[in-house]
Amino acid sequence: MDSIHRALAADPNVEMTDPDMDIAVLESIRGVHDTALVDFLDQAWTAAEVPDDDVELVFADTFSHPGLHAPTVAAKKPQDAGAFGQYCFDTITGIGPGTFDAAIGSVNTALTAMRRVADGAPLAMALCRPPGHHVSADAFGGGSYLNNAAICAQALRNGGADKIAILDVDFHHGNGTQSIFYDRADVLYASLHGHPDRSYPYFTGYAGEAGSGHGRGTTLNLPFAEAIEGPEYLALLGGALSTISTFTPDVIVVSLGFDTFRGDPGGDAALVRADYHEMGRAIADVGVPVLAILEGGYSVSELGDNVGAWLSGAMNASTVGG
Repeated sequence: MDSIHRALAADPNVEMTDPDMDIAVLESIRGVHDTALVDFLDQAWTAAEVPDDDVELVFADTFSHPGLHAPTVAAKKPQDAGAFGQYCFDTITGIGPGTFDAAIGSVNTALTAMRRVADGAPLAMALCRPPGHHVSADAFGGGSYLNNAAICAQALRNGGADKIAILDVDFHHGNGTQSIFYDRADVLYASLHGHPDRSYPYFTGYAGEAGSGHGRGTTLNLPFAEAIEGPEYLALLGGALSTISTFTPDVIVVSLGFDTFRGDPGGDAALVRADYHEMGRAIADVGVPVLAILEGGYSVSELGDNVGAWLSGAMNASTVGG
């Protein structure tokens, strides 16, 4: 956040605002996530047996898996042995004493930006961490705890929007967002990401995943090869935006990851700063209000300038609203 603030501080076209404090955050969260998951995240730290290793984090180590051939049981309570592995799907997403508060704050930030768009701003960006697009209705992982983009998309629908498009440009597939809307016709999910044969979360994001039931055709996965550069990436993006334009959404929610940057430790793509400018411009040129929500991006020294490049491109067709 310091990197981003430094990069944007001198731009007179950017208005920086604090999150609103009067948002019914938990109500919005429970509109997308199962109560059992939310309760687990809330209580996991206090219920955990914290190891004496000077690391204020606990992790899952055993998981509910079909290969166990275990009988179906009710959701475990946070204090139950094995509860962590029922709600989390990986070993890299820890919970510490401030994790739930941070996740709530991230959602609150996203909902604040959503309000700006709902009130008429053509563009707003939520500077959220932790990210959220790996979280499904009932499971978290990938450094994500609550799905900011999905929560905002559902809140926009509840507020009267007819259709929402979610465009995910994080390097990693947003398995959680896809699963939440996979069988729905009112929310289009389109994702550009590293191919799941080599990229986390590995089991989702293949091109053949296109939605089911009423949602058949409202999921678009565009996995790309290692070391993809700007021209090829922007061509893929153009195809996604064409699909989104045909869908005619009221708002485009962008899961805006910057881990596609050349040399980012979280991915193997090779985009450069100018590509983010073109990405922002192309998205705004669809002519639909844009709610951008920060996801990944781990080249911290470069992150602020990359965010600034994206914003400058988007503001060629819009004015930032918050």
